[in-house]
Formats: sequence, structure tokens, C-alpha cells
Amino acid sequence: MKRLANYLFLFLLLAHVQSLQAQQDLDFDIVQQNIFTQYQQAISAADLNTLANKVQKEIQADGSWKDINYADNSLSSWEPDVHIKRIGLMAKAYSRKDNKFYLSASTHQRILNAIRYWVELKPEPTSKNWWWLSISVPKEIGQLLVAMRTVEPGVPEDLEKKLISWMSKTASITKSPGRDGSNLTDIAQHMIMEAALTKDAALLKRAVDATAATIKISPGDGIQRDMSFHAHGPENYMHGYGREYLSGIRNVATYIQGTRFSFTPDQISLISDFTRNGFLQVIRGRYVDFSVIGRGIARNNATRVNVGIVKQIREIDINRHQEEYDKAIARIEGKADPSEGISPKHIYYWRSDYTVHHRPEFMVGLNIASSRSVRTESGNGENLTGQFLTEGATFIAVEGNEYHNIFPNWEWNKIPGTTTPEVSPLKKRRNWVANRGKTDFVGGVSDGLNGISVYQMSDYTTKANKSWFFFDDKVICLGSAISADRQEFITTTLNQSWLKGPVLLSQNGDFEEFKSEKADKLKNIQWIYHDKVGYYFPENQSVMLFADKQPGAWAEINSNSSSKIIEKDVFKLWVNHGKNPKEASYAYILLPGVENAQELTNKNISSVVILQNSPEVQAVQDKKNGLLGVVFYKKGRFYWENNRLETSQPVLVQLENITSKTWNISLSEPTQKVTGSIEIKLQVEGVEKTIKFELPEGDMAGSSITKSVQF
Repeated sequence: MKRLANYLFLFLLLAHVQSLQAQQDLDFDIVQQNIFTQYQQAISAADLNTLANKVQKEIQADGSWKDINYADNSLSSWEPDVHIKRIGLMAKAYSRKDNKFYLSASTHQRILNAIRYWVELKPEPTSKNWWWLSISVPKEIGQLLVAMRTVEPGVPEDLEKKLISWMSKTASITKSPGRDGSNLTDIAQHMIMEAALTKDAALLKRAVDATAATIKISPGDGIQRDMSFHAHGPENYMHGYGREYLSGIRNVATYIQGTRFSFTPDQISLISDFTRNGFLQVIRGRYVDFSVIGRGIARNNATRVNVGIVKQIREIDINRHQEEYDKAIARIEGKADPSEGISPKHIYYWRSDYTVHHRPEFMVGLNIASSRSVRTESGNGENLTGQFLTEGATFIAVEGNEYHNIFPNWEWNKIPGTTTPEVSPLKKRRNWVANRGKTDFVGGVSDGLNGISVYQMSDYTTKANKSWFFFDDKVICLGSAISADRQEFITTTLNQSWLKGPVLLSQNGDFEEFKSEKADKLKNIQWIYHDKVGYYFPENQSVMLFADKQPGAWAEINSNSSSKIIEKDVFKLWVNHGKNPKEASYAYILLPGVENAQELTNKNISSVVILQNSPEVQAVQDKKNGLLGVVFYKKGRFYWENNRLETSQPVLVQLENITSKTWNISLSEPTQKVTGSIEIKLQVEGVEKTIKFELPEGDMAGSSITKSVQF
């Protein structure tokens, strides 16, 4: 009886092992099929025919191409990578049933010749940039080998093994840079391919587990508590690396779909939250805010959004969000107006010192670096003159294309929204410079619909108190305590965008066209209108205006690009505070989304009152919307009408008068250093209330608290 029991145990164990092996084999088959499907979907049949035909015409008998420098080791545009990509094109064509090269014997021979040339190259191709051999080459090898596994004849075993060995040259995912943000998800993709090709269950599990571990709220690189995204330290990279991360996560999710390794609903939910409440919020129409793409700003077409990633994330998200994706996709593809599906909202991303203000008619983005965050980096010879990109850079977008590819023609000491020294020429930055900001007092307050942002600038031997009041369809911009000890002029730039159409000026209500061919100083100007944006000067601010051709070259901002001088029409508007200013100030109001200059008179600008613009307090009232915003740079009291607001700490406070007896109070503490509670006292029509705010802590520090008070 005991012997029978042992036999039965061994039989059941063997059956379990066989079942487990069968399940593993099935998983490998599913993964390969998923990879093959995605690989083929990346290109249309017509484009594949054209490209595959071209590379086959140009390939040489030994499997190489004349136009590739195989000894190239450059950081970017690394030429040997093109060889692998061309093998991939031929492999796609050879394995695709609707392609004229499907199972073509001559195409098959060219594929083998090109693979053999690569694996026998002496010395082996190398690059100064680890990314090519750790991410780009292994991923393409994995995909093309999976494609060749679907057909007969495929790649001989000896050649396949030699190619697979290149996939193992990658960086480790347990230490930097391989473990950081989107780098990990990029490497995990080809690890999964290698696992499926070699039937390595342990490698597959390691790659999926490592990827799944990144789908979380991160204290370092990755998705932040506020749905912004960090890469290379606390640097705002909501696109750029944020886009690469989403692409990697989506690819992995698709590769493992239908297997035991599929992501959980909670993990998909977090990816959905970041996509919808972070990634998509920094886009207007077909274009992304230039300040959230990092050093990629120096690349051609960098601000043009790739709709593919949005479509791909939609595929793995739940049904409830499909309409939201569809509207975003229609906007990005230009099939719908930029206003389609846009509802009024105001978001302050306290983990990244970034603000976005949406209205159907426009979007404004604002990027600042504090001592908690990192300024926009340089690297790989890119973003050579972007040192001022996080000094209050402002993206003022109606159509969204106001800045698309303007960057070689920009005057980089005049980035929209910034107060900076007019250094010319700007000193080119060294490779891989990513310094932190210099001040704690950077923050924002939001009630979800309106808000305030602040930057107490202290850098470049220049100081300024800068605030932005985002009230409904207006942005009120204030600067005070502007002081500097420099030989250059100190300027505040309102905008620098493409010149599109006439620039109209008004001193007393009648508009005239600006026609000067040089920068002119304008005095006693009340309104300026250009490209659906109005600029109002409540104190008749003297401003400088330029609207003409401005020369530049891509090589000035990206050492890998052309040095050819190009001239384009640029609109530039700024305030010159002079040299060594002491306690200078500015005030202007942005009114984006206005169809023509005459409409500006319907904007009820008189309802907006600048109550104070001093070194201690900046305050704005919007009577039409019942809003009051106050920036306290010091604890103290602020009086308006018959009312008083008092705070025990420097804070941002936004009041909304809901009814005669009800006030909503939104508060934030910008430095994120104060803990415990803050008390404010609000006196309205002789009645005083003391309101206590318990400050958020941890990764919620700096976020807004809103309370309702009855009088």
C-alpha cells in the first residue's frame, strides 16, 4: 500500500511538472506572438514595402551598407544602429504576409548576410553613449529574431545565438543608469524578448517583476504623488522620459497580456491616472509645453506630440476612460479643435514646482525650479543654452504651436515669463549639467479651478519676487523687489513666440499696427494684441517690442545639429529694468484665447484690481469671480476694503466669496519645510474668524488645503 502511495505521489508530481512546463511553454508562445503583432503594427504595409525595397537595393554583397560608418562611436545619431534597424525592416517584410517580400529567398539571404556582417565585425561597434548598446540595439535584435521565428526558413541557430549574445551586453537593471525610470522599462522589454526566445522562465519573471515594481508612487525617479514625473533626479520630465516610461510600460503590458504575468488592475489604474492627470494635462492641441521635455527641447519637432503612445495606453485602460482618450487623440491628430473636451481646471504639481491652467480657449504652463527640484538638464550636447528654462518659463498656448521649433531662433536670455540678466552671448553649458534651484520659496495654491504660483528668485546675483494669479480667463503677473548687481540689463520677458499676423497697440482704446523693424521702447501703452493673446498694462508699463526676423541655428542649442543660419519671424515683448535695478517692479495681465483685438474690450478688465505689489505682499482681487489672492512673503496682515487677512507664516492664500456669508479659503506653504499647523485670521465686515490649517507632510507637503468658512 505504501509503495502504491509513493507511485501515486510521483505520478502526480510528474503531472504537475509537465503541466507547469506546458504552461511556461504556452506563456513563451503568447509573449512571442504579442511581440510579433506589435512589431508589425508599428509600420503600415505601404511604408514597409517602400523602405524594405530601398534598403535591399542599397545593401552590398557582404551585408553592409556604404552610407554607414561602422567605426562611429558618437553619443547621438550613432550610425551602426542604422544597420540593425535595416535588418529589422527586412525581417518585418520577410515575415509579413501582406508584403511583396514575404518569404522572398533573396530577402532571406540579405537578412542573413547583414546579420553575419554584424556579428563578425572587428572591432565590435561601440558608442560613448551606453543607451545604444543597452537599449536600442538589443530591443531591435529581439524583435527581428521573434519575427524570423514565425517563418521558415528563419535564422540558423548559430547566427541566432550570436545575435542573442548582443542582447546580454545591456546595462544592469539593479544599478544606475539601468534601474532609473524609463531606462529600466526599456531594458526590461528586450529582457522579455530574450526570455521568450531562450525559454528562460527566471529571466522573464525578473524582467516583469522589475517593471511592475516601477508602477508605484516614487520618492525618486518615476511617477510622483501629484502625477508629475521625475527623471535624472527631481527634474520635471512629464514628457521626454515620462513618455518613454509610458511607452515601456505599455509595451511590457502588451507583451505579457494573456499570461500569468499580466499587470494587476491596480497597476493599470495608476498608469491611467498618470496618463490622464499628468501626461495629457501638459498638452495643448497637438503640442506639448516646451518646459517639460527636458534637454529634448533642442531637438527638431520635440514639442509635437506623438499620438501613438496615447492610443497605446488607451488599449490597456478600462472602458470608463475611453471617451477621454478619444477626445485627446482627436486633438493631437488635429481632427478636433484644441478646445474639444477641455474643461476649466487649475493644477499645481507641488512635487515638480509646475503649474498648468486650462480653459477651453487656452492653456498656460509655468515651470520653476526650487531648492527641492532640478533645473532642465544639458546632456549629449543638447540644451546648451537652457540655463533659464526653469526661472518661471511660461507656455502661453491657444493653438499650441506658438513655440513649435522656434528654439534655434529664440533669444535664450528672454524665455517667456522669466526675469533674467540679458547675458549675450550665453555661455554654452557643459555636458550633463543639472543644478538644483537656489530658493525654497517656490510654490502654488489651487482650488482645482483657479490658483496662484510664486517664485522668490535669488540667483545669478539677481533677486525678484514673482507671482502669477490664474483667475479664470486671465493671468495676472506681478514682480517686485527686483534687484541685481550685474553689468547686463535685467529684463522680464512677457513672451517670445512665432510672429503670426499683425501686432496691434492701443493707448486709449483705438488699436494701431506696430510696423517697426527694430526693437522699440513703448511708453504709456495700455494694450498689445498678437496671435490671439492680449497683454494689458494696468500701470502703463514701458515695454520693449520686437516683431521681425531673428536669426539662429540649431547647432547653437544642440551640438549634433546643423550650423546653418536660419532667419524666422519672431514676436518678442519684454520689460527692461535697466542695469543694477533696485526695488524695480512690473505688472501685466495675460488674456489668451481672444479672437481679435476688439474682443479685449469685452473682457471686463476693470474687475481685476492689483491691490498690492510690494516686497512683503502681492495681492490681486477679481471682483467678477469673487476671488482674492495674496502672497505673503512674510507673516503679517493684509487689508482690503473693510476686511483683513492675517497669517502666522509666509503662505499663499486664495479666497473665494461663494455667498455673502460663505468663503472658501485655499492655502499652501511654499517652502515645504514648515510642519504642524498654521493659523490665519479672516475678518469680513467686522466679524473675525480664526482658521487652523494642518499642513500636509511627506510627499503631500506643499499641496493645497481648502476649507469653507461661514460668517
